[in-house]
Amino acid sequence: MKQYINRRHISLVLALFILYLAITYWEIIAKFIQTIFSATIPLIIGGIVAYIINLLLKQYEYLYSYLFKKPSAQKFRRPVGIVMSYLTIILIIAVVFALVIPELITCVKLLIANHSHIINHFIDYFEHNSDLKGLINSFDINKIQWDKIGKYLTSGVGGTFRTVISTASSVFSAATTAIIAFFFSIYLLIYKEMLQHQFTKLLSTYFSRYHSQIIRVLKVFDESYSNYIVGQCKDAAILGISCFIGMTILRMPYASMIGVVTAFGALIPIIGAILGASVGVVIIFAVSPLQAGIFLIFIILLQQLDNRITYPLVVGRSIGLPSVWVFAAVIIGGGISGILGMMFTVPLFAALYKLLSADTRNRITIKKENESGEQPS
Repeated sequence: MKQYINRRHISLVLALFILYLAITYWEIIAKFIQTIFSATIPLIIGGIVAYIINLLLKQYEYLYSYLFKKPSAQKFRRPVGIVMSYLTIILIIAVVFALVIPELITCVKLLIANHSHIINHFIDYFEHNSDLKGLINSFDINKIQWDKIGKYLTSGVGGTFRTVISTASSVFSAATTAIIAFFFSIYLLIYKEMLQHQFTKLLSTYFSRYHSQIIRVLKVFDESYSNYIVGQCKDAAILGISCFIGMTILRMPYASMIGVVTAFGALIPIIGAILGASVGVVIIFAVSPLQAGIFLIFIILLQQLDNRITYPLVVGRSIGLPSVWVFAAVIIGGGISGILGMMFTVPLFAALYKLLSADTRNRITIKKENESGEQPS
């Protein structure tokens, strides 16, 4: 007992000493943590990409195993699955650009053509403005302070040069980060079984007491995030295709572009579809206010059908999170980190909701069993 008390005192003193060091050298520790985080950003992005690609990889590996059942062909299952998964993502991006860019160019040209009278009005204003002509006629080149102009141009060129260098450095850094993240994601996908085995071995060695609980929690989080990503993508695709088909039937302009915008907006819970619809109304309004009103009625009806039928069937059951908590997760995530925060916190809340619900049910069951056992027979 005395030895246990001594160990407890030593642990308490050590914890207080570490807390004192952390408070005293907090600025140094914060800079060190920031440096480490900046260095690991490519790896974090690569891990997120690998997690998303792995959802496709599982399907391609299952399909490959179904088509090629010979043992000699199974060694090519992982490389073929990885290549097909990345090609699928690239194909989706290419299709999106092919649908959006041409109509976006047409929209910009139409806006310029419809508002060219404003540009002509400005030109006429400057041509017939007597005050402006008098100012130009009174201009004397001998009164110019060339030394100040030269100094301004020198500093301006230097500032421009620094801006160009800074922009080029940012572009190079972003490209380097993307390349590192891409190759790291491939390594994670190739060696995912080995990494999973090593992680499980570490847990069983250093956290043997809580090994099963940690694995269970991680499985719940993995199930929540994977179901959310798959379900949200399915719902967004259904909503975007339905929007495109409906606009085509109603003969509205920019059907493919607005359909893509609506689909990508639907990836954001609750407010995403509203943002996509707002963009569509503004774009169509530049062509025809009447068609913009028709589109607004159409998109409201489509979103009501999606919220009441499609979303509960495709996403709602897989997430298992009540709508009030979805709304809370969106607000909190948006306040923390904008759109990415909204998309990240919804499955996080879903996982926490499942864990707390299961733990509450277990505690209630144990409490009832204890109470029934204490009652006299």
